[in-house]
Amino acid sequence: MIKVSLTISVALTVFACLSQTLLADPPSAAKDVSIIVPPGFPGRETGNVKVTFTDGHTEVLTHTGDCHNAKVSAKANVGWIRLGKTESVPGPRRTIQTGKDSLVVRLPDGTTKKFPPFGENVCIMDWRFADDGKTLIVRSMGYHGPSSYVQYDLASGKVIDSRGPDYTPYAELPPWAKPLADPDE
Repeated sequence: MIKVSLTISVALTVFACLSQTLLADPPSAAKDVSIIVPPGFPGRETGNVKVTFTDGHTEVLTHTGDCHNAKVSAKANVGWIRLGKTESVPGPRRTIQTGKDSLVVRLPDGTTKKFPPFGENVCIMDWRFADDGKTLIVRSMGYHGPSSYVQYDLASGKVIDSRGPDYTPYAELPPWAKPLADPDE
């Protein structure tokens, strides 16, 4: 009799714990993102990534001050461009880029993935989530010259399609690239 009572008691405890877990509020998801621009840099759009979640709390995801063009997807993925390393050169307020930009995407589980510009390009000019957040579209360039376009699969990180590094007229771009392209180029 005691063994049966203990078994029922354990079963009820497990059921109560599972019920609380299943009925608990779902985890908070990213709903908005912004860039915190350091004081003293008016007009500068580069800084740290700040995310606002559905429960109202906020988190600063970066602390390097080299991020811009942050976006959040309908699936609560958060992405931003991290600028490549720069070095000062002689002259008034001059710097040169010595490293490649990267597109950083933070998934809802907290993991991050990095995506480079296309080929030998160094600068990511623009980007977006596409296909209901399953893919990323990136427009990149070298220090000068035509834009290149690459479509990445977010889950695998693999290139789905690309155009560049040579000039591709707007009319010849695939539909996935056109939202980031300039029709007048």
